[in-house]
Amino acid sequence: MRTAAAQVPTEGRRERKKRELRSRIYQKAQELFLTQGFEATTVEQIAAAADIAPATFFNHFQSKHALLGEMTTEVFDHLQELIAQHLLRPGTAQERLAGFAERAAQDASAARGVARDLVLELMRTRGRPGETPPYLERISAPIAKTLREGQRSGEVRTDLDAAFLAEMVLGALNAPFINWMNDPDYPLEQRLRQAAVFIGEAIRPTTARPRRTTR
Repeated sequence: MRTAAAQVPTEGRRERKKRELRSRIYQKAQELFLTQGFEATTVEQIAAAADIAPATFFNHFQSKHALLGEMTTEVFDHLQELIAQHLLRPGTAQERLAGFAERAAQDASAARGVARDLVLELMRTRGRPGETPPYLERISAPIAKTLREGQRSGEVRTDLDAAFLAEMVLGALNAPFINWMNDPDYPLEQRLRQAAVFIGEAIRPTTARPRRTTR
């Protein structure tokens, strides 16, 4: 009588080699995208870096854009990590949102060669009509939760609903990325940090804001 363990199918040598080769192509493509940019990278260069023929590349990926599509999945996973590290950690709402924006700025800077193309690909990933795009939906609920907690502790203004404030926060964080899409020289990292300061002031209770004198 066979044991349960013996009945579990194992990965064959051919399947393993195919998976390892696909992984190597993907890794080499990522490295090239990061160092020289997505548009400047060709399939021939990816194939050379992976030590394969260009025809072999197309046995695993339809195009280099297909690679970019798979990378967005990693972005979604990384986004969840950032949410856990910054939005769901202890601290004031202002501190958590500022930490999230700062990390987004650092990541965009580190992956500058491919970041713009990945953001554009994310923006193309649309949900159902009338719904928030998936990449923003991932952030929306945690931001609203952070703001509601801030309202309960007196750190966030209560004259506006947390869901509306979350929508405005998302808009302030998303605007620099949209401008960056249209202008490669747009100072994304600087604007994200400035957006975090702006958001911190905008969500602060009105009674806690310093009065500005007029002349």
